[in-house]
Amino acid sequence: MAQKTVKSLSPRGRSWHKHVQQWGRSGATQVQYCKEHKLSVTAFRWWRRKLRGDPPVAGRRQGSRPASVPTFTELRIPQGHEAVSAYAYEIILPNRTQLRLRQNFDAEAVSTLVSVLGASC
Repeated sequence: MAQKTVKSLSPRGRSWHKHVQQWGRSGATQVQYCKEHKLSVTAFRWWRRKLRGDPPVAGRRQGSRPASVPTFTELRIPQGHEAVSAYAYEIILPNRTQLRLRQNFDAEAVSTLVSVLGASC
């Protein structure tokens, strides 16, 4: 973000700008940095997107569920679709990462994987 724009931020915005800059130099994940500095991960991600000038997330309305909260949709696949039926579940994370799981997956391993991938969003 250009220096001129930083000056136009509110005191709160300048504080978040400082945290985003420090996080970028820290080498820590967003979750680790936020825990260390007692910051909300959701707020950190919101300010990071705002400060980078990213467009709003498509399909989101003010007050709707944050993009970082996973949602699940049940998919019913008709018989005869062998290419897709090899997988029992498909998870699409907010960063558009897709996980395809077979019927007997290790729930603990998937939970760990989703946590790790969620931290990199």
